[in-house]
Amino acid sequence: MRQWRRESDIKQSRLADIVGVTQATVSRWEQGVQAPAPIQLGILRQMMTRNRNFRLDQAIRRLVIQSHQRVHLIEDRSHRLLCASAPREKEWQRNSSDLIGMSLWRFATPEIARAEKSLHDLGWHDDQADHLTFETSGRNGPPMPIIDKFILWERFFLSDGTAVRLTTGFDHDPR
Repeated sequence: MRQWRRESDIKQSRLADIVGVTQATVSRWEQGVQAPAPIQLGILRQMMTRNRNFRLDQAIRRLVIQSHQRVHLIEDRSHRLLCASAPREKEWQRNSSDLIGMSLWRFATPEIARAEKSLHDLGWHDDQADHLTFETSGRNGPPMPIIDKFILWERFFLSDGTAVRLTTGFDHDPR
């Protein structure tokens, strides 16, 4: 694993972040002192066998930023913002550069929190489900406006193995 991580130019702390453990745990795995849990082992296998295509990652980022829809991309587990479209920034009434790398979880509505809780039962993290559409009441004011009536979450992986969630807002049910 150490060799693959170094060849892939992924730091222990970044790998730890992706699989949801501490950097010390990754170090213990690499030293053979501790073995990854089955769920983390599955994530690691996926990362090691996936073809890395950084150009595709950049294309996705560019498409999100240039989209005319209310859309943003977050890391799936941490909810950290990776990028957002101009219509999403307009909705939020702030420049997304102030939020890049920050978890958006604190801005979740009760409906978003319920949808997040349902992901485990849907098999979201076990690759049994890769999208979810749900209705939300939104919010007009602080801490962040949310004008969506419906939200579509789509899960996929970047070239470094990071699970990401494309979040798209709609005024009508997109199904």
